[in-house]
Amino acid sequence: MTSASYRFQLGEFELLIVKDGTGGQRPLSDLVDDLPQDLIQHEIFMEGGLMVVDTPEVRFLIDAGNGPHRRPRTHMAEQAFDEEGITPQSIDTILLTHGDPDHISGLLTKEGELVYPNAHYVLNIDLWRALSSDLEAGLVFAGQIEFVHRLADLIQGRSTLLEAEREIWPGVRAIPALGHRAGHTIYRFDSHGSVLFHIGDAAFDPIFLERPELTLPTEYKPKQARSTRAAIARRLTTENALIVGSHFAVSNVGRLKTSDEGHHYHWIQQSPGQSD
Repeated sequence: MTSASYRFQLGEFELLIVKDGTGGQRPLSDLVDDLPQDLIQHEIFMEGGLMVVDTPEVRFLIDAGNGPHRRPRTHMAEQAFDEEGITPQSIDTILLTHGDPDHISGLLTKEGELVYPNAHYVLNIDLWRALSSDLEAGLVFAGQIEFVHRLADLIQGRSTLLEAEREIWPGVRAIPALGHRAGHTIYRFDSHGSVLFHIGDAAFDPIFLERPELTLPTEYKPKQARSTRAAIARRLTTENALIVGSHFAVSNVGRLKTSDEGHHYHWIQQSPGQSD
């Protein structure tokens, strides 16, 4: 493990979280209007990250990060992949959560070619529509229309488009989690009874799972996103699943628990394999 990566086991699956870009503290009030009094001074830690999942047969990559197109670039992800011996050619399937620049810019080289030449793509049909035709449909990608159209052209014949929850590989499920952006999708991994959810941007920080009623006005459909977070929180606690978020600190893997009364949630950072 390096300072920019975190590797762990989920049953037979090997998972690697890789830092992409810089991270830091920021006031929750920067993101949420009308904060409850007890959260006025609350700060969250946000950074970008990618996740590689190695099953016995397939290597998955969840999102592709900033790539060479966005600034500031730290090249942390590229360096971490090199140190871990992961090449672009070794990625079999890319699971896309949504189409924000910090999640898909790394799919193309500076020359406009696919970074991962052998990969198949999995994405929600609403994201596909946003990429291929309707750029206003919940896709925040100002000034990069050419990039988006080029990407859509290149992955058109090598993509699985999803309209509902489904298993895409044994132990791997794609689950629509709509509201944040067009076609936002989360992914569930299950190996030998150990379950982990990658929740993308459904929550930028565990506080949004603890308090799913918080509303982010910058989301595509804020009310739908809030309702989605509440549903995700219920499912996470019911399944007692491990949780990874796209903007959680690299090693901040945990579980969501309910209080004794069942009315409140609280986050517990927990190493995979650690007993409850």
